[in-house]
Amino acid sequence: MVHFARDMVIDSVQDVTLAGSRLAPENDSVLVVGDEDIDNEVLNSICGFLGLGVRHVSSDDDLARMLPGLRPMAIITNAEGTKQDGFHVMKVAANYDRSLPILLFTKNDPALLGAVDAVQEMVGLSRVATAGSTAEVGVLVDFICQSARAAGKSRLMRV
Repeated sequence: MVHFARDMVIDSVQDVTLAGSRLAPENDSVLVVGDEDIDNEVLNSICGFLGLGVRHVSSDDDLARMLPGLRPMAIITNAEGTKQDGFHVMKVAANYDRSLPILLFTKNDPALLGAVDAVQEMVGLSRVATAGSTAEVGVLVDFICQSARAAGKSRLMRV
């Protein structure tokens, strides 16, 4: 039992995940797919604060083969990757777990944003977010916090 001030008492805390999801409380890492420069300093700071790890997979690696072993709580990638672009990552992730959160960096390109929506609908992903770049720290923080809560790794709430 946890007490806050004098008026609020929490008797229990429940982890919430989507039915049929492969996300489990032991998933404690964010997977970065690609060779492009994603601002690791900001990402590592956010994940470190939340007690999460950051793993990297090269665009040369076989993501479909690696996902079951890595079991990430979320994936971050660029829509325009060199070998595995964001659309390929979306398709592979959908085959693994349609509820796996994915953040795609799109440079706010309207054509890419439209394609993201189309692929998301086509492969049945339920949790895809976009950001123009890693400079959009607020989007990155929001995405990681929501993903951590869904995986049962964070007790932080939006205010």
